[in-house]
Amino acid sequence: MKTEAQVLAHMLGRTREYTLFYLRGLKDVDVHRRFVCEGKELNTVFWLVAHLATSENGLFLRATGGPFEKFSWAKHFTLGSIGLPKEECPPFSEIWHTFKTVHEKTMAHLPTLTDEQLEGPNITGLPFGDTMRDVITHGIRHEGSHIGHLGWLCKLYGIKTM
Repeated sequence: MKTEAQVLAHMLGRTREYTLFYLRGLKDVDVHRRFVCEGKELNTVFWLVAHLATSENGLFLRATGGPFEKFSWAKHFTLGSIGLPKEECPPFSEIWHTFKTVHEKTMAHLPTLTDEQLEGPNITGLPFGDTMRDVITHGIRHEGSHIGHLGWLCKLYGIKTM
């Protein structure tokens, strides 16, 4: 019988598989290309990968007492941020490495949480609910919402997805 934390980790892992499906399609594109639709700028592949790394680091590691680490560029890719000009961005290889490493740490840490820890307080200060469980479930749905953005980018680049 799996614990709740193991089930949550499984859901996050499956969500990441879907994220990677779209990112594989986008592997040869200009990650800094910015599309404009109806006069509104869409986030770039670069911004999305950096944002997912930053968000997972905060929602799944910092908020749960896991092995959170700071990285210098994170503040430019958090909630409400617009990123950095291309010439000021770290190399995409660094962003990609952090994206992968944070997820590995999350997948090692998340299944170890007890039911009591999941009932612990939401320390983020964000309105996702009162418990650590609420933060984790938000984090899973958060990545899922950005999967849709990656799908749109595939369409805009002319990449067939299904």
